[in-house]
Order: sequence, then C-alpha cells, then structure tokens
Amino acid sequence: MFVRPADIAEKQKTRDPFLDNARFLAVVLVVIGHTVTLFPPSGVTQPAVLLLQTFRMPLLIIITGHLARNFVLNSEKVRGLVTKIAVPYLIFETLYSLYAWHTGVSDFHLQFFLPTYLMWFLMSVLIWRLTVPFWRNVRWPLAIAVGITLVSYTHEMPHELTLRRLFSLLPFFVLGVCLQRRHIEMLKHPVMPAVGALVLACGATFYYTGGSYVPELWTYWDRGYQWLEVGVIPGVFIHLGVLALATVLAGAALTLVPRRRTWFTAFGTKTMYAYLLHGFVCMTIVHVGLNHASFMATVPGLLGSAVLAAVLATLLCTAPVVKVFRPLIEPKADWLFRPDTPAPAAAESSRARRLERGERDGDTPGGGAPRHPVSDGDRQSVSS
Repeated sequence: MFVRPADIAEKQKTRDPFLDNARFLAVVLVVIGHTVTLFPPSGVTQPAVLLLQTFRMPLLIIITGHLARNFVLNSEKVRGLVTKIAVPYLIFETLYSLYAWHTGVSDFHLQFFLPTYLMWFLMSVLIWRLTVPFWRNVRWPLAIAVGITLVSYTHEMPHELTLRRLFSLLPFFVLGVCLQRRHIEMLKHPVMPAVGALVLACGATFYYTGGSYVPELWTYWDRGYQWLEVGVIPGVFIHLGVLALATVLAGAALTLVPRRRTWFTAFGTKTMYAYLLHGFVCMTIVHVGLNHASFMATVPGLLGSAVLAAVLATLLCTAPVVKVFRPLIEPKADWLFRPDTPAPAAAESSRARRLERGERDGDTPGGGAPRHPVSDGDRQSVSS
C-alpha cells in the first residue's frame, strides 16, 4: 500500500501517549523514592523502600535514553540541549547551593562541576546525550556500556561531573537508546500487564524474604567495589546481578503504563518541573526535622508520605506551577546563539518540507534513523 509523504509527516507529529504516561509515572516514583528514603527505616517498610530504590532511577533513565535516541550534533539539537538541559542546570545548581546554605545543610559552595543533591541527573543527561551518535553507530552498544560500567567500579572516581553515577547508570541510558518501536509495542501487548504485575509481586516477595542479598548501598549506584568491600571478581557478578534485577523490575513497571491518553498524559511533557522543584520540599523536610519522626517509619507513615509525594509530583506538573517557573526551567536563551543558528521551529519546518518531497532523514547530512512518533520528546527530558 502506498503511503503519501505528507501522511508520514503528519504521523510523526503525533505523540505516543504511552511514553508521556511512562515518563510521568517514572518521575512520580522518583519523587516518592526521594521522599520515603528521608525517614527512618524499619524492618517492615525497608524492603519496600529498597525495592523501589532498585529500579526507580533506571526506569527514568531508560525512558530518557529512548526519548533522546535521535540526538545528533546539529544546530537544532545542540541548541535544544543548551536551553533545555544546560541552562536549567546552571540556574538550579545555583538555587540548590543557596538553599542548602540557607537551611544549614551545608556551607555555600557553588561548584558547577560538582552537582548538588539531585542535580547530578541533569549533568549526566547532558553528557549522555552527547554520546548518542556513538551508541547509534557502534556494534554491541549495550555490551560496551556494561563493560564500561564494570571497569569503572574497579577505580576510584572523582566527584566532579558525577562520574561514578554517570558510568554506573550508563547501561540503562544506552538500553533506552537501543529500544526500537517493536520493543515498545511488545510492552503494550494486552498480556504484558499481567506478566509485569507478577514480576513485581515476585520482586516484592524476594525483597521481603531474601532482600539481604541485595545490599542497599549497591542501589545508590555511586560506590565502587573497594568502597563496597567486595573483590573485583565477586563484585562483577554481584554488579551484573543488580543491573539485571533493576532492568527486569523497570521493564515490569513499564508494562503497567496505560497505552492510551489519560488525565495525566499531558503532565508527561512537564516532568522537568516535578523533578527540579521537589528537591526543595525534601530539603525543607530535613531542615525542620520531620525526617526524624518515628511515625514515618511505620506502615501508615510510609504509605502516607508516598501518597503525599505522588500528589506533590502531580501538582508540580500542573499549569499554574509551569506558568510561574517556566522562566527558570524553560528559559528563553536565544541571546546565547549566533543569529545564523536556526531555531528548532525553523529546523522542524525544513524537515517537514523534506518529508513532503519524499526525502528521508538519512538522505541528508547529519540525518539519523527514522524517528519514532515521539521523536521530539528528546527536547522535553526530564528526565531523576
């Protein structure tokens, strides 16, 4: 059947609600995780917290990698990377440093290469995206990424640029880059939610019966074998096991994501707001001492804090919050670029005209693989 180029262009402008839903739910889990880990652990609640800790960031990074899979080093993408990631990083690194000093959490040290609190994620995304063309062109990208991660754990790493986490979580980003449309469609199969729920139930059972086999420190992704007090050979096998476990749990969570538009689908395009702003609430909780409340270590306390965190994440994606904080999170930074640098909108119009002439992206300099229906999502990462 012949498909007109204009129809192809129109289809590629259509967003896939599954990925927006997935991104929103992943950020909600991150906010919940950052909140519940503030409170004292207990024998009843700790396995559930550890279960979430194992896969919440890998899940978000897999989605972030998939949405960034079409990144190329052209004017449009570089401009988007600067305005959507680099500039907000500089703004919020400054704000978090000031707030940490104001609340007495730490002395004031403004070091842009040493991210404060949750800002490590933006720093890592900035660097990961620049490597996308490499992963798209080499054989066995996932194997290479895993190899880099394993080797990185055998060395001491400086804290600058969050190199430890950057290498530790790299396989999940590369996995997202490597995911193709058929893999996403597989996750949407009607039988997959039942499979995913069963996997998560088995995971919860494992954590409550034998969770000691997954040491908590491994799930922070920021310590090497020596610090974890394990030899290189056993450490490699433990490390591979934790990577596999996190991948399976993240995949199971993705199977439970709604496939159609929902009331929160639109929030999936504003997850940067929830990620960047919720950290101030977490720091305030520590500042006022609420994190030492014994009630928060109970089951009702854990569930209550998780529900409140989910509500907070949702509210931070709503229109009033977006309107107030857009100058900080989506700043206009045209003054940074030369006048001859094409704006993203102009580049997109040029690309649409090429599609109407029947040309593919791969036929032009700097072109990449055909884009997924959500191809422009890499400009709205949140993407931790």
